Amino acid sequence: MSPTPMNPDDFKLMQHNVHAVFSALYLIDVDHLSSDERKQHQYALAAAYLAYVNAENTKFDELSSSAKGELAELNGQVIRMREGVAGLATPTEKLGVLAKGLDALARLAQTLQIP
Repeated sequence: MSPTPMNPDDFKLMQHNVHAVFSALYLIDVDHLSSDERKQHQYALAAAYLAYVNAENTKFDELSSSAKGELAELNGQVIRMREGVAGLATPTEKLGVLAKGLDALARLAQTLQIP
């Protein structure tokens, strides 16, 4: 069963959640990461930034109904990422949770792509 398409309030909450995920990635101290982890961090940070910028610049009313349905699904994944980093102590742990959501962030950025 697919999620119910987003409404304007859900969209605002999703924007907030995307910002929280981006912030969590941005605040990771890369000095505590290995070379491979730094590369992974950069990929995840770039995807999160693009998703954040596109989410902030997208007007809800201009989204298609299929985009609203896909956003509802992706929002669930963004929420899991946000909740997944809550309480984690080390940068490596946080990166592990957030990097797993890289595909969701990339799909989100693409769905919200600014024409």
